[in-house]
Amino acid sequence: MPKHRIMSRCLNGATVIKNIKKYTLPVLILLGAAMAFNKPTYPEPEFYIPSQVVEIDQSPAKLHSYEMVSGITASVHSATAVELDNGDILGMWYGGTREGHIDVALYSATFDQKHKVWSGHKKVLDRLDAANSLNRYIKKIGNPVLIKHPQGPIVLIYVSVSLAGWASSQINMAVSYDEGQSWHDSKQLTTTPFINISTLVKNAAVIYSDGTIGISAYHELKGEFSEIIRVNLNGDVINKYRMTSGTNTIQPSIIVRNPKEAIALIRDSSRDPQRVHFTETQDAGKTWAPYEVLDVKNSNSAVFAFKDNAERNWMIFNDLTRDVEHSRNNLAIAVSKNGREWKTLHYFENPELNTELDAKYSYPWVMESANSHYHLFYTVDRTYIKHIEFNQTWLEGLL
Repeated sequence: MPKHRIMSRCLNGATVIKNIKKYTLPVLILLGAAMAFNKPTYPEPEFYIPSQVVEIDQSPAKLHSYEMVSGITASVHSATAVELDNGDILGMWYGGTREGHIDVALYSATFDQKHKVWSGHKKVLDRLDAANSLNRYIKKIGNPVLIKHPQGPIVLIYVSVSLAGWASSQINMAVSYDEGQSWHDSKQLTTTPFINISTLVKNAAVIYSDGTIGISAYHELKGEFSEIIRVNLNGDVINKYRMTSGTNTIQPSIIVRNPKEAIALIRDSSRDPQRVHFTETQDAGKTWAPYEVLDVKNSNSAVFAFKDNAERNWMIFNDLTRDVEHSRNNLAIAVSKNGREWKTLHYFENPELNTELDAKYSYPWVMESANSHYHLFYTVDRTYIKHIEFNQTWLEGLL
């Protein structure tokens, strides 16, 4: 090809590139600015404080035990529950051959508060249902978390894995507008720009005053740490607030004190010090104080913290370390005024503290119903989920 034609083509190409820079780039910049301008803005976080229970139960101490689920699948785990508008309780868990098996599904049932019975056990979704909703391959699913939103809907957050193990997991969100009878398609939450993996959930979320949700999440891939993921009801991630550094601190359980203050009790996944960790926030979860190691044993097992009607802090936990063979064979409840110093007052399981007992009690969850009763759920030997109901008078009697 003649040199003058080559030069002509090069000049034409240079002209095209020059025109792209001159005209197209400014348009893209303006378009990006417009999109940023139209992006919804949210106020500074402030915790939502629900109205107080109208009538606190002053009746004699009550403690009753039920089975939430047993026998539907070989293995069950990770219970979560919320109160429905009619006062009944919707419970959910995952079940299958074993944890991580391809046949694991999320199941639900309803507790009739009047007749004190669980019924309506049914499958909510499995990995294939999740794959169809998310339009991607799903290898397995796990931990569900239910959230009763003040505006009415029930939100479900659950864990899924496409490749490898739980450390490469992602979290998904589905919403029900009919009290858990049906669920809209799941949406995967984009929680990290790095291939969006290694986010899990276990404990209750917090609600902000603007209706956004603070999911208490944790990571297990490179470093193990806790954070709050703030989302709206559409599943759009608004922000993330780091709670701890990457040093074996997972599954935070948050107690909200007022619109700006909260504390969190955190599972220790290390072999040293094997103690529950503590942190607190003064700005509704945007920043958290450096975590402290408490004088409360932790066998790399989940804890659940809640507040009673007298503003006392309570915690459900395994009062053991991994130095014993059966490190989850008791389940205790402790009380604290400030969240740092705790006193164990009762054992729901293995009160004799028999270290040889071959049993496992794990993954506690507590919810308070409108009649000021507390409902504790936990897994027993991965074969059934136990439900214990108690009232404020019973708690007071422990003091």
